[in-house]
Amino acid sequence: MREEFTYFYENWEFWIGVLSVIVTAGLGIAVYYSTTKYNDTQLSLASHQLQKELFTEFNQRYNSLNGYLEKITQYKSLKELERENSKKNSFLKDKLNDYFNLCAEEYYLFKNKRIDPDLWKSWEVGMNAWYNKYNIIQEAWEEEYAKFGHQSFYLKEGEQFFKKCKK
Repeated sequence: MREEFTYFYENWEFWIGVLSVIVTAGLGIAVYYSTTKYNDTQLSLASHQLQKELFTEFNQRYNSLNGYLEKITQYKSLKELERENSKKNSFLKDKLNDYFNLCAEEYYLFKNKRIDPDLWKSWEVGMNAWYNKYNIIQEAWEEEYAKFGHQSFYLKEGEQFFKKCKK
């Protein structure tokens, strides 16, 4: 036993070096873990904040368009709407285009994983409710899509964010 103690005592610098490497490694691991955890928490909070802001902004934009969509859907077709005076016709068609742009922005954010899939699902259900219920919205979308193309709405060729339900 005395020999072991003497060995340690004679090689104390070696053991201090080993201990300092172990302590340094342990501190490094602890710092790495806490930094990673902090960073993940900050990213999660930033993501939730962004989603909340987008949710609020898009709902405000939708609310401002909702009354116009109600007026537009009183018409059975685009031809019927076009019979209105040109000022009203142009204004309502602009509001429809604003709605399509809003839908495209929401879809773009979903596709790029900027919003939660559950949030997108909620928006998608609402979008398709309007699209499937009113022929004028279907006609206007088909016209816009044909006129400006898929790229104007962040879509790939043949891709759609409206889903036609089978009746």
